[in-house]
Amino acid sequence: MQQDMTFTLTIEAQEIVVHYWSQYFVTADYARFEFTSPHEPRRRIPVSETGYRSHFAPVWEIAEASSVEEYAYAVALTLMTGISNGDDAGESQGSQLALF
Repeated sequence: MQQDMTFTLTIEAQEIVVHYWSQYFVTADYARFEFTSPHEPRRRIPVSETGYRSHFAPVWEIAEASSVEEYAYAVALTLMTGISNGDDAGESQGSQLALF
């Protein structure tokens, strides 16, 4: 599977490298985002204590955003809210992301 784009977000003065696949699950019409630390070894980033976080999103939802980068930024802010509330596993427990 070929990656569509890679870009960098800066949140809380920290860089986050974002890898994006627009059609990760073609049959389900889902895209994939990977949020990673730009450092080796990985360091904590605002969306993950381990320096890595994966997120899947419906393609139609991304298309409604002004850009892929803006969508990723909104996802990152939402994921940070879960971490700051002590709910790093919130997404795996079924929490919905409120983006727009």
